[in-house]
Amino acid sequence: MRVAYLSLPVEMWWECLSYVSKRDLRRLRLVCRFFSRICFSPLFEALSWSAPNTDRLLWRPPTALGDPVQDLYAFITNDSASDVHHAVRRLDFKGVDCGFRTWLHSPPPISAANSSYLALFHQALSAFTALRSLNLTAVTIDYDAAASLQNLSFLKALELHDCAVTSTLPVQLPLRNFVVVSTRDCGDPEVTRETLHLVAPRQLEWVMFVDDRWTSTMFSAWANVSMSFLRRLTIRVQRGQLAPFLNFLRQCPQLDSLCLTRDSTLDRPDGTLSSTTVPNLRVYEGPLILAHAFITGRNITSARLYAVFVDDRTGYFKPMQTESIIGALEMTLLAAPHLRTLRLCDVCPDLALLRLVSRHIPELTTLELRLAGGALSTNFRHEDTSESLSQSAASISASDLEGVLCVAEHVGIPVDRLTGFPTKEYPPAERVLVWATLGHFVLPSSLEELDVQCPDYLPLMLVRRGPATSISSSKGACNGGLNVSGMLHDLSRRLTRLRRYTVNERVWAFTVGNEGGAMDWAEI
Repeated sequence: MRVAYLSLPVEMWWECLSYVSKRDLRRLRLVCRFFSRICFSPLFEALSWSAPNTDRLLWRPPTALGDPVQDLYAFITNDSASDVHHAVRRLDFKGVDCGFRTWLHSPPPISAANSSYLALFHQALSAFTALRSLNLTAVTIDYDAAASLQNLSFLKALELHDCAVTSTLPVQLPLRNFVVVSTRDCGDPEVTRETLHLVAPRQLEWVMFVDDRWTSTMFSAWANVSMSFLRRLTIRVQRGQLAPFLNFLRQCPQLDSLCLTRDSTLDRPDGTLSSTTVPNLRVYEGPLILAHAFITGRNITSARLYAVFVDDRTGYFKPMQTESIIGALEMTLLAAPHLRTLRLCDVCPDLALLRLVSRHIPELTTLELRLAGGALSTNFRHEDTSESLSQSAASISASDLEGVLCVAEHVGIPVDRLTGFPTKEYPPAERVLVWATLGHFVLPSSLEELDVQCPDYLPLMLVRRGPATSISSSKGACNGGLNVSGMLHDLSRRLTRLRRYTVNERVWAFTVGNEGGAMDWAEI
C-alpha cells in the first residue's frame, strides 16, 4: 500500500521544510530513506564558511589559519561531499579582515595563510554549480575568482562586504541583485569604475550601495544605461550629488521601491520631481525632509520616514523638533492619500503628531513608531507637556470626558478627573497605548497592526497580568503596571480590524482563547 505523503510533489515538501530548523532537519533525515533524501537539499541549501578573525577577549588577530585551510581543502577534495556541492544555493564566505592582516603585531604567516585560504575558496567556487546567491566578506576578487564567478551560470545575487576587485572579465555577470555594503582599496575612482564592469547593469532588479565611492562612481559609469528591470534601489546619497542622482533615477522607469539610508545628506530638491521620474514608485524610505519631493504625484502605499537632520556645526545627526516634524509630515501625508503602511522613526510621543496621522490617513493598516531616545527628545518630560495638556483638556467636552473616565476606571488607569489625562508618568512606548485607549487621539478604524518601540526603555515594559500583580524593573516598581490585554480588548471595540500590537519587542495578538474559546488578546 502506497503511503499518502509519498505522492506529494518534491517542491511542496521543500516549501514545508523551509520552515523547519537545521537541527530538526538533521533529526528528520534519520526517520527513513525517503526523508533522508527529501531533507538533503533544504539542509545544505545555505552554507557559511568563515575564518577566525579576532580573539574576543583580547581583540587580537588570529595567530594561525591551519584548521580553516585544512577543513576547506578536505571539503573540496572529498568525493563524498560532491552531493553537497550541487545542493548549495546560498554561500556565505568570510576571509580575514583587512585590518587584522595589516596590523602591526599580526604574525607574518597570516598573510601567506590567507592567500592560500582564498586560493582554495576560488577553487571551491567552481564546485558549487547550482549556486544562486553569494555573499563575500574580506575577499579579493582577482582574475581567477572572476573567472569562477562567470562559470556559475545560475548565480543571480552577489553581495560584497569589505571586498576588493582587482580584475574583471570581458563578459559581465548577468545578476539580478547586486549589493555593496563597504569596500576597501577603492580610493581610486578608476578602480571602482572597472569593478562595476563585473556586473551587467541592464538586468539588475535590486541594487544596494551604501559606500560613498561606489555611489558617485555608479552615477557616472551608469549615467546613460537604461535600467529597465530595476525595481528596488537602496543607496546613500551625499550633498552635491542631487543632479547625478536625479539623472540616474530617470534611467529607472520601473523603480517601485526607493530607500535612502538614514545617514543620507542629499540636498533638498527644489519643488517636486517631474512625473516622468520614477512614475511607478510605491515605497519610499528615507529622511522626512526629502519625502515630499519624492512622494508627490505618485501612488505611494508604504513609507518609512526618518525625522533626523545633520547639524552643520557638529556634523552629527540629530532628531528634528516636534514642530518641524509636524509641518513636514503634514505636507507629506497630504501628498500620499493612498498610504497604507507608515513607519515613523526618531519621533517623540506627541499627541499633535498622532492626531495628524489619524486625520490624514483614514485607511491606514500598519502604524509603526520608532521613538527617539530619551536623551535626545525633550518631550518626554512632564513639565514640557503641561501646556499642551491644558489645551487638550479645554477641547474635551463633558460627554467625552465622561467616556474617558469610564474607560480609565475599567482598565485601571489613574487619570485627572478634570482633564482626563493620566496622573502617572508612563514610559514613552506605553504612553501611546494609554492615550489611544483613553481616546485622546483616534486611530484609523482600518488599523490592523500597531508597533511602538523606544530604545531607552527596551525591554522594560511593565505589564499587569492580574488584578493584584506588581511587576518591577531595573528602573523601579510600578504598582499594578498596565493591564495591556484589557486595554487592547477595550480598544478593539473601536478598532475592529486590529489584530497585532507590539511594544518594545513584546507582542500581543488577537487569537483564539484557551481550549478553542472566543477570540481574545494574549501575549505571544
